[in-house]
Amino acid sequence: MRDAAWTARMRTEQVRLIYRNYPFTLSANFGLCLLVVAALWNAVPAGILLAWCGLSGALTAKGAWDYLRYRRALSGPVPTDVDAAQQRFATIAWGTGLVWGAAGLAPALLPSSHVHQVLFPAITGMAFGGAAFLSTDRRLFYGYIVPMLGLTLLGVAGMESGARVLFISLTLALAFATLAFAHNVHAMIQRSLTLRFENMDLIDALKLQKEQADYANLSKSRFLAAASHDLRQPMHALGLLFESLRPRIDADPPSQHLLHSITATIHTLEDQFNALLDISKLDAGVIACDVQAIPLWRTLARIEAEFAPVAERKGLRFALHGPAPGTAVRSDAALLDRMLRNLVSNAIQHTPHGTVLVACRLRAGTVRIEVRDSGPGIAPELHREIFQEFYQVQNTERDRSHGVGLGLAIVDRLSRMLDHPVSLRSAPGCGSTFTITVPVCDASSAAAPAGPPAATPATGGLQSLRGRSIAAIDDDPIVLEGMRQLFEHWGCTWTAAASADELLQRLRSGAPLPEIVISDYRLRGGENGAQAIAKVVAFCGRPVPGILVTGDTAPERLREATDSGHAVLHKPVRPGKLRALLLHLLDRSTT
Repeated sequence: MRDAAWTARMRTEQVRLIYRNYPFTLSANFGLCLLVVAALWNAVPAGILLAWCGLSGALTAKGAWDYLRYRRALSGPVPTDVDAAQQRFATIAWGTGLVWGAAGLAPALLPSSHVHQVLFPAITGMAFGGAAFLSTDRRLFYGYIVPMLGLTLLGVAGMESGARVLFISLTLALAFATLAFAHNVHAMIQRSLTLRFENMDLIDALKLQKEQADYANLSKSRFLAAASHDLRQPMHALGLLFESLRPRIDADPPSQHLLHSITATIHTLEDQFNALLDISKLDAGVIACDVQAIPLWRTLARIEAEFAPVAERKGLRFALHGPAPGTAVRSDAALLDRMLRNLVSNAIQHTPHGTVLVACRLRAGTVRIEVRDSGPGIAPELHREIFQEFYQVQNTERDRSHGVGLGLAIVDRLSRMLDHPVSLRSAPGCGSTFTITVPVCDASSAAAPAGPPAATPATGGLQSLRGRSIAAIDDDPIVLEGMRQLFEHWGCTWTAAASADELLQRLRSGAPLPEIVISDYRLRGGENGAQAIAKVVAFCGRPVPGILVTGDTAPERLREATDSGHAVLHKPVRPGKLRALLLHLLDRSTT
């Protein structure tokens, strides 16, 4: 059952449909009236014709006035004056039916075949025109057609000619055909309006659900960003404090075993946090692609060197069927390497025994890089789900050794960023094959990638930092304590503060001017790290390198930090990475 609101909605749209066709209908009615007057001018007294035409003209003028009066009210997003407009339309419809019904009385009053031949086709046209125009509302249609055809039937019944029976039959047939046509048009309009409103309601419901889903997704992102930041803070401090503690631990085997276990645990947590960060960075669009011609064999050689020993330790066979020598592809070397590393790592992780194979196939200007495994396989209905964040097929217990379910999600995002389609062939018990399709290019344009920089011995790094002046800004006392312990171990001159203003106060009090400034990105009072570093640089009166350390994963925060122009490190920061960046920035500022 439809409720009152639905009924009112249907009635409103019916009135609006009549309103849209009103100008044409009024014009057609009055135009046909003038044609009838012209056709009967010599057959009917002029006074009768002019009176009849004047009445029709008055109705037309009133209809035009009503149309102009209610046009804006009915055409707005929320129609108003619907009842008044409907009543005015009804008055015009009933009046028009009476006017043409009066014309239908002429055969009884004027025994002229010419009059019959003119009026009957005109009344037929008006009847079917009214059926098409007014059938949206049955009350309007009946108020129009009943007086018209009822009076016409009386007129032909009063004829004195022998054609009376024929005209009566034609009038009854016209009434039946008109009513049937009007009912069919009314049913069609009702069905059309019903489908239209149901579709509009469905669209509104889908929009509401989409808005709710977007809001839930935004809330999830905000929660993850806040939780990630809050968890990264103590993780960051833990890594700094542990690095300071490492030299003080005894070298006996039990202590070293404990040291190794703690280090492995910290690194596992860092890797999981970094996977979350990679997703956020991809969503934020802060990762830029450097697409160029690269020799594919170098990328695959790095993959083999890294993962062949891992597979061997697990008892798996790792095989590489590389491309033809000199094959080059157009891609970003680092991002393609990340895609392949994730796929190979995933294959080794989920293959209990057998083989992991990386193979290349040239196909019509592209190379298909396949990563195959002899693992348990994936059911077809799960082929889309496994590329979603945190989805893992066989890790309902959330075993951390299986990762957090972000590797394939990162592959999916990188494939769209690089336009390298990724496909999957797999079935339960038949293993899995992931394929990356990469465009090939001229091998002569492939520049040899620069090799990794030579590792700096730990002692050399400590000596290089010894005596260097470093300032740090962070509003977390635990993080500042961890940094103090670490930098004192490295032999640095150390000045720390919870805000830029506090640091400037210490510099005015005689603290050494910093050679580099490290600042947390999110500080108290709404200040960010980039603004804090700018204050310190302005005080020093010379360029001072800056490092932003952030635990935020929100896309907008990542963009802001990246656009600041300073080096950015993401918590938790491994001390070795921090030391390498410090050495690089200090060396660059010196030269």
